[in-house]
Amino acid sequence: MTDGDESKCPVPHDQRDVWLKHSQQAQQAQQEQKLAQQKLAQQKLAQQQDQPKCPVDDHSKDVWLKSGKKHGEAANDVGLASERDVSSIPRTGSEGNWVYPSEKQFFDAMKRKNWDPQPEDMKTIVPLHNYVNERVWRYINMWENGLGGDSCGGIKLTNFKGQSKKLTPRAWFRSTILGMAKPFDRHDWTIDRCGKTVDYVIDFYSEEVKTSKDNIATEPQIYLDVRPKLNSFEGIKMRILKSVGLL
Repeated sequence: MTDGDESKCPVPHDQRDVWLKHSQQAQQAQQEQKLAQQKLAQQKLAQQQDQPKCPVDDHSKDVWLKSGKKHGEAANDVGLASERDVSSIPRTGSEGNWVYPSEKQFFDAMKRKNWDPQPEDMKTIVPLHNYVNERVWRYINMWENGLGGDSCGGIKLTNFKGQSKKLTPRAWFRSTILGMAKPFDRHDWTIDRCGKTVDYVIDFYSEEVKTSKDNIATEPQIYLDVRPKLNSFEGIKMRILKSVGLL
């Protein structure tokens, strides 16, 4: 994939390691949930009838398990999808929308940066990335509703930037003064509203993995704090109107 192709994805590629960490948490939670459900099913079965002996000894189990893992790793590596999903996010200066990276492109880009991704991680991180970006766009459209973007066919995304190491004033106040958790990532998006430029900032917060009443792990949730930046009169006006219920 060329640099030009990468620029068509509304995901700051330098933040892939941050997102990989959270996708791994989600994947781990899913695995723990599956194991817990299997354990509960086995316990229920044991209560109904005596457990029959397995006709495979422990040594044989280990051999088959190792063999299965090896075959699974090879299949995952070869099986990385090359298809790219088209987002619902219109692109400024184009009749088309921004395009998300494929599993293979995501994996190759991370390898080039000497990160240590696993092929199976792409099955989680790519859909997670795409889903969260779609949510961001929906929130921006909620802010923009009724502000004139429809008169020119709708707002469009001009550019984006990841700044995970730079706290927004709100995030700094929440974490430093109120003692709340810091966001794990931050994006700055610039949109075009019929020729007017409006900047947005997005803080991404993640809830730690919790367990249900049945002691089954649940997936970590990602919370979004999307709002116009206070770097222009338009952004300040929108925030004030929102605070008094007029937007």
